[in-house]
Parts: sequence; structure tokens; C-alpha cells
Amino acid sequence: MNNFWIKFNKTRVEKLSKKLVFYNRENNINAIENNNYNHIRDIYFTLIATESFKKKINVLDYGSNIITISNIKNKINCKRVKFDIYDPNYEKKIYDHMHINYANFIVTNNFKEIVKNKYLILNFGSSIQYDSNILNKLKLFNLRRTKYIIITHSPMSLSKEYSSKQKGKNKLTQHVHSLKEVINFFKVRKFEMIFKSRNDDKYIACSKIKYKTYSLNLIFKNAKKINS
Repeated sequence: MNNFWIKFNKTRVEKLSKKLVFYNRENNINAIENNNYNHIRDIYFTLIATESFKKKINVLDYGSNIITISNIKNKINCKRVKFDIYDPNYEKKIYDHMHINYANFIVTNNFKEIVKNKYLILNFGSSIQYDSNILNKLKLFNLRRTKYIIITHSPMSLSKEYSSKQKGKNKLTQHVHSLKEVINFFKVRKFEMIFKSRNDDKYIACSKIKYKTYSLNLIFKNAKKINS
């Protein structure tokens, strides 16, 4: 386990989650989150809202925590959504989430379990930058019923992959994946990139940029018809 994320879970997750949840209880419009989180999470929630409009769906929020669903109440109707939140650094009672009573979700650190499950949407957020082996792990997933795969605010190289310490968080190493390799990886598995957008360069956050690099948001769609 990564000590940075264990400390983050213990000291910040519950506090920030409750702040967002309580704001949504007192207001009928969502809270504004710091940095670019409103934008990148809305990419994820827009797909969820569209796909769950008339049917129940299962989604996986990979490498995440409860903050992602803490500001969702006034954005979309999530009654038909089952969220599995995979947090590899999660420990039971490390943070309380009983205050989130409007969403159907579990938090798990069981990788073997999630790779067996079927999810219509897989959201990796920015977690891929903290795992140099993420593409090999993806090979283990059951993607037959997956319609969308989302990656957001992640540094991507237009050349080769490389690693760098993260600005302001020198205990964290960023693994900057090659955009071409990521696209080809999903293309082999019949997923086509249907969306690509760029974030401000400050969100690249690498201490040393080796090749031309952008902070990107990507959506891949399964080219096969998915029967929900």
C-alpha cells in the first residue's frame, strides 16, 4: 500500500466527502469543487445519466474513493446505478461513508473480485498515472458487457512512456503512458476512442517532462453492440 494514499484516506476523504454531501442537502445545486474536478467528473456523470435513463446499470470507479459520488446528488438521478468503488488502499473503517444515503455503492480493495464482475462503464479517472502496470491489469477484466471506458486528467506522452516524480508530491511517481500505445491497446479489444479533450498544462504535474505531454480526458466505446 502507498503511505501517501493511506494518509489521504485517513485525514481528508471523509472530511471532504461530508462537506460536499451536506452542501447538496442544503442546496438544490451541486457544490463547486477545486481545480478541474467539476469538469472531469461531469464527463463521467453525463455518460452515467445517459445510460441509466431507462435501465439499471453497474459502473466501476477504479482507483477512487467516496469523494467522486459525494457531489452527485444534485447533478443526476442515480437510483438506477450500482457503483463499485475500487480503492486499493481502502481499509475497513478507515473512513465513514454512512452519510451517503442517496446512492447504491460499495467500497472494495478486492481486485480479484472486480475483474470478474460485469460493468457497463469503467471509469479509471486519473488512476492510470499511478500504475505502470495498468494495461496488463486491464487484460484481466471482463469487458464483454462494458460499453465505455473513461480516463480523465491523466498525463499522456505523444512519444514514449516515461516516469517522473509528481510536483509537490515527491513521494508519488507518475507513469506517463504513451497515448498511441493506450489507443492501440483498446483498439485491439474493439474499443474506439470517441472523445479526447485537453486540460490546462498545469495538470500534467510532472517534475520533469521528457517528451511532448498533455493532460488528457479520453472516452473509449465498445464497437460491439452491448445488450444491456
